[in-house]
Amino acid sequence: MPMSSRSLKRLVFLATLAVALVACGPVYRTEYSYVPPADRAGKQCLNQCLNMRAMCRSQAESRAANARADCERNAMINYTACMATAKSDSERSKCSATSYCSQDADTRQCEEEYRLCYENCGGTVSSYQVCEYGC
Repeated sequence: MPMSSRSLKRLVFLATLAVALVACGPVYRTEYSYVPPADRAGKQCLNQCLNMRAMCRSQAESRAANARADCERNAMINYTACMATAKSDSERSKCSATSYCSQDADTRQCEEEYRLCYENCGGTVSSYQVCEYGC
């Protein structure tokens, strides 16, 4: 038995609604709590973890800064090429000297390594979920 146009529209609407509701579910982020080791050697070991994390973060910041500089340099090259090949004022007005060159430092690996180091020094790392929105 063929579906009527009305039934088909209703089915499509309900399917779309179901997808929209699933896509708008809550969003969580993972937080961590740290319990340091009780002994002096473990606490000294944690200082090495902190130094390692600081160095890792610094390298990530440096990579991000280099990526931003490369992006800005490429944007200027593209602008110069656009201006050089434009044949009219109308074409030149379409050339853009600005470019959105945002590159944040990715420090996730630094944090993962820090948590592992923390535990290897005798500390305890616990994770828990925090709802950001849609709760």
